Amino acid sequence: MINRRRVGAALVFAFAIPIVARAIQVPPVARAFQASVTGTFTPSHDASTDRHHYTITARVRPLVLFWITKSGVGDAVVTRKRAPGEARYTLLIGSDPDRAPLHINRWGYIEEETRGAEARLIGLMTESDEESIEQAEANVRAQSARHRFKVIHGSTDAEQARSRVSVIATEEDYTIRHLPIVLDLVQRHSPDGTSRVVRLPAGARPGFLSALADAMRDESANPIAYVYYGRIYELRRTRTQRIPNVRIGQTSYGAAAAADFISTSAYDGEQTRFSITYGREGAFAEVPLRVTYQPRWWMQIELTIDDATAAPAVAAGVQP
Repeated sequence: MINRRRVGAALVFAFAIPIVARAIQVPPVARAFQASVTGTFTPSHDASTDRHHYTITARVRPLVLFWITKSGVGDAVVTRKRAPGEARYTLLIGSDPDRAPLHINRWGYIEEETRGAEARLIGLMTESDEESIEQAEANVRAQSARHRFKVIHGSTDAEQARSRVSVIATEEDYTIRHLPIVLDLVQRHSPDGTSRVVRLPAGARPGFLSALADAMRDESANPIAYVYYGRIYELRRTRTQRIPNVRIGQTSYGAAAAADFISTSAYDGEQTRFSITYGREGAFAEVPLRVTYQPRWWMQIELTIDDATAAPAVAAGVQP
C-alpha cells in the first residue's frame, strides 16, 4: 500500500532542495548589504529587465511502474536585466506551505550580478540534509524550534573567485513570502563562515545562471566553465531539438528549442542532468519556458512558465 503522507512529503522535498542546492548550483539583496559585504555596482540606465513567473509540478514514483503527480506546490520567479558589459540574474523558488502537502516549507533565493570582469553573488536557502523520503518525513515530524538558512555570498574578478558560506538560525518559520525579512536578517546577523578561493580558468562564468544564459544563447556543444562556492563546474549541452512553435496552455511562444544539459564538477566528477525548453526569438528569446529535472529515479520536478498568473505574494520584495 502506498503511504500517502510519505509521498506528500517527498513531492515538495523533490523540487525545493535539489533545484536550489544542486540543479541551480549558484547565488537583489538590499544595496546596503551588497555594499557592506561584497561592494556594489552602479546600475545602468540602459538595462532592460525581464521578469517571469513559473508554477511547479512535482512527481514521485513510489514504485517503478507509475508516477504520482502534484501540481501547484510552489512558485518560481526569474528576473533578467542585461545591458552592454553587465547583467543581473535572480531566481526565487520554493514551496508554498499553504498549498504544499504537509505544509512543507523549502525555498531559496539566488542572485548573480556581473559588470565587466567583476561579479557579485549571493544566495540563501532553507537548510536541510534530507537525502530520502524517510528523512524528509522525519524532518516534518520534528519541526525544530530553530529554522536554519544557508547563506552563500562571494565575488569574482578576472583571475579568481572568493566565496563564503555561513548559517543563520531564526525562531520564525519564514516562507518564500518573507524574502525581504530574511535578507535583512542576513545583512544584520550573517556570521563568519567557511571561505574558499579558487583560480578561474579562462572564460569561466561567475555562476550557474550566467553560464546557462550563455549556453542558451550559443547552441553549440562547447562546454562552459563556471564557479560555485570555490569549485569549478562545466556545463555542456548534449542534445538540441528545434521546435517551430511551442504552445503551453492557451499561449503560443513561437520558435523554441528543447535542450538537454549536463553539469559536471571538476572537483569530484559529480554530474547533474536537466532539460530546458526555451524561446529562440522575439520577447521570449533565451527565456526558459519549461524546465525538467530528475535528481533521483523516483522523483522529478517541472517548472512551467505562467506569466498569466501573477505571484505578488511570492515575489514581494524582489526588485528587478
